Amino acid sequence: PPSHITTLSSLPPSSPGVRAPSLVPPFPSSSHSFPLLPPSLPARPPTRLRAAATPHHHPVVPSPQLSRRKAYEDKRMPKKNRRQRKKANAAKVAATAAGSGENDLKDKGAKAFGRQDYKRALECFNQAIDQDKEDFKLFSNRSATYYHMHSYNEALEDAQMCIKLKPEWHKGYLREGMALEKLLQFPEAKRSFAKGLEITPEDAALKKNMKQIEELLDELKLSEQETTADNPDGDRFTRLVKWMKDGGCKFPKLYMKYYTEDYRGVHTLCSIPPEDTVLYVPKDYIMTTEMAKESAIGKAIRKSRYDIRSAHSWLACYLCQEKHNKESFWRPYIDILPDKYSNMPIFFEDFYKKFLRGSYSLEMASNRLLDLRHEYEGICRMCPEFRKFHHLEFVWGRLVVITRNFGLDIHGTETDALVPYADMLNHMPEKQTDWKYDNKVKGFTMVTNRHVARGEQIFDSYGRKCQGRYFVNYGFTIDNNYNDNDAVIYADLPQDDPMFQMKSNFLHGRRTREFQVPAHYSEDSTGQSDNNHPRNMFSFFRFLHARDSELMVLSTNEGYKLKDVDPISIRNEIAILKHIQKAARESLKKFPDPLSLDHKLLKENKFMDMNHRNCVMMRSGEKETLHWYIELADKAIPMLKMPWKDLKRVAAKCHQQKSRFNYYVTQVIVPLVKNQK
Repeated sequence: PPSHITTLSSLPPSSPGVRAPSLVPPFPSSSHSFPLLPPSLPARPPTRLRAAATPHHHPVVPSPQLSRRKAYEDKRMPKKNRRQRKKANAAKVAATAAGSGENDLKDKGAKAFGRQDYKRALECFNQAIDQDKEDFKLFSNRSATYYHMHSYNEALEDAQMCIKLKPEWHKGYLREGMALEKLLQFPEAKRSFAKGLEITPEDAALKKNMKQIEELLDELKLSEQETTADNPDGDRFTRLVKWMKDGGCKFPKLYMKYYTEDYRGVHTLCSIPPEDTVLYVPKDYIMTTEMAKESAIGKAIRKSRYDIRSAHSWLACYLCQEKHNKESFWRPYIDILPDKYSNMPIFFEDFYKKFLRGSYSLEMASNRLLDLRHEYEGICRMCPEFRKFHHLEFVWGRLVVITRNFGLDIHGTETDALVPYADMLNHMPEKQTDWKYDNKVKGFTMVTNRHVARGEQIFDSYGRKCQGRYFVNYGFTIDNNYNDNDAVIYADLPQDDPMFQMKSNFLHGRRTREFQVPAHYSEDSTGQSDNNHPRNMFSFFRFLHARDSELMVLSTNEGYKLKDVDPISIRNEIAILKHIQKAARESLKKFPDPLSLDHKLLKENKFMDMNHRNCVMMRSGEKETLHWYIELADKAIPMLKMPWKDLKRVAAKCHQQKSRFNYYVTQVIVPLVKNQK
């Protein structure tokens, strides 16, 4: 054989890891290492076999003499012995193949883990464990894989199995501690790291994790001492926290802070990194619509066959029932809910309403209160059991739901839900957390999506909304909400229109329409209805000012198109810009104070209370929107009258600099003027 291949004939008996063969020759041996073979057996080239290499020697390859001698001996052996020997050899081959397959899977899993293909790594480790359920390292590897897949319960189970199989191996305790820490069980994690260090005191990973968990626990202990004072709701919060912790809820890095009667928030006890679970609430501590429907009052309403107008009413009715039940399971949660909502515009008296003169929010709040009255009276009419609850109690319940509701998917069922503690987080447009119902852990989880500093208030996002919805639905306003501030503009069919009668008939006599739109032309809008989208407003105005052949462009089998109408002509676009400008000025006249006064008040920031400030923020956002449409006409009409050769130089700058006005230039003015040339 080649010089780099080791054969049994060339290995001395003392070679490490190799046992010298013990063969009894059937006839006297010669000077060779093994007896000479009869000339009738043809010589065969050396065969290289795959074997696991060790640090001590090269793979072992049987010499050709050994193979040929074995075949010769098999022929001289009785048939019965030959069969037994074949069975034994087959068993050895099967065992070797099984071990090789297991090792291959372990190696493949390790390689997949190294390239962060955790799904493939998990598949390999699962198959390897199916073949050998006693290999503690496989469970350790799979625990690490689950950890990186954020499946911390599964990571903990595998770590504990690893410890069970090999309690004297330190890495099992490392895996256990890391999983426990992610599951917010910090004292338990510290104990796991301590056990691992008892076995291997100098392990770097264990020492690092132990140091981090000790610092965290010290910081949490100090922070809790700092935050126990200056909270008039301390007793109620304490009862809530105990109730939740007793039920398996976990939020060790958070605490609730009291600001005013109407304003509370959630702060961090320590520095929190991204992708860190900060809150876990099991399913039994989540109040859902399905739970409300199965309650006594829910069954009574369903039996009455009353058609609930808003899904939020189910939870509101359930809250009314549980508020009167002194032994309610939900008592600690209900006790921390606000008793009143004095920051909500539906409860404003004339003192605050005077600051909102001209604002559409007054009508919006009035309509909301009327809707709640109709829902309450409808339930009472059909379901006598509900009459024991006062109208204002029902309104209170609906306000709790609308200000705290989470939309969750629980095992494939979409539902509205109230989640204790999670609903204490205030709003910020750029949210710091992501939340969901996690079917794997059977509960609600909240995870940070960026770093949050120690003592910082932690926020959720209620989603993008217009200022009016924030104000009327939640009782607060947003600073710098430029893209989503909106205002009401009325579109009416001009009576001097040559085709007035035909258009009026098509509109079924409804010559005026109300649009509540933000200050831009983009399709990116938070509006809930067609009348909240700027392009639909422009489309309707284009129909109102279409003439002769222009109407042919809008004609359909059903009549005329009123939505998604592209710019028709330069004449038409100039006419609608003038009309929108006029309508915006009419809306501005309804406000007693100019926008400049609002800006001055906001800059000085000397308000009587938050309600006063919210009123000024609300009305200033509407005025800014109306001013934008007035300025749009002043700037756009001259550009629509430009020759293309002059406009294209201006348009080039608009393409380079993004703004709300420049978007209108590139989407509307440029195509119209360019096609006109």
